[in-house]
Amino acid sequence: MSTNFPTDHFFHSRGARLHYVDWGGEGRPVVLLHGLQDTARNWDHVAAALRSRHRVYALDARGHGDSEWVSGRYQFEHYVGEVGDFLAEIDAQNAVLVGHSAGGKYAFSHAAADPSRVAGIVIVDMDPDAVNPGSGDMFVRYRAEGDEWDDLDAVVERLRSREPNTNEELLRHVARVMTKPLPDGRLLWKRDRQVILEYERPDAWATLPKVGVHTLIIRGADSPLLRRDVAERMAAAIPYCAMVEIPNGGHWCLDENPSAFLAALGAFLDGLP
Repeated sequence: MSTNFPTDHFFHSRGARLHYVDWGGEGRPVVLLHGLQDTARNWDHVAAALRSRHRVYALDARGHGDSEWVSGRYQFEHYVGEVGDFLAEIDAQNAVLVGHSAGGKYAFSHAAADPSRVAGIVIVDMDPDAVNPGSGDMFVRYRAEGDEWDDLDAVVERLRSREPNTNEELLRHVARVMTKPLPDGRLLWKRDRQVILEYERPDAWATLPKVGVHTLIIRGADSPLLRRDVAERMAAAIPYCAMVEIPNGGHWCLDENPSAFLAALGAFLDGLP
């Protein structure tokens, strides 16, 4: 995958040294927040497309990517808190938070509590429920599978099983940025297994009416995690909210149909005051 690679930076938040990448660009700050087990670099193809019109950043949540592993500090409040800490670190004004999966929940939870630096949020395929059958099935697999892989092809096949419509080039890129080599040549997930064991999924329906900034919900049309009826209820609960479905994409619709995803995201960004 050909990209203009970003610059790496670190800062401290709530007992952890966190990593982020700065893609440069001019205009409104856009902060990309990944989901569980993913990394800031999973957003590379989106960031590269946005940087011509926006100042783009992507954050590695604690225990993920190149951020510090801090067992015992993977609670929901830590992840929401680090979003605010990051916005303060870069002194963002009128920023847009774009969060996929768990990152979407952290984004709307932060915006509801403190919208002072936020102009808008994009929630990508994430519900506010405490229990979700789709994510429950994912967790069964997460806990059962190992952390090490024989080679890049094995990682690519694992990723293909979760996002079957993603093209080979992007799958291989994501496989590379989500892993690091071991001395024996095998590959290791770039996330702390303890993240899965400590992960919290609080009910957040009461939070949605408190989100007072412009909001877009993006749902993968084939997603088993965010059902259409739930997305519609969310859109009705958030005061200034629209909802878009991405065809030919599931939970990772940003990878499976990037052109449609970027069109929806771009239209939202262009429409913000």
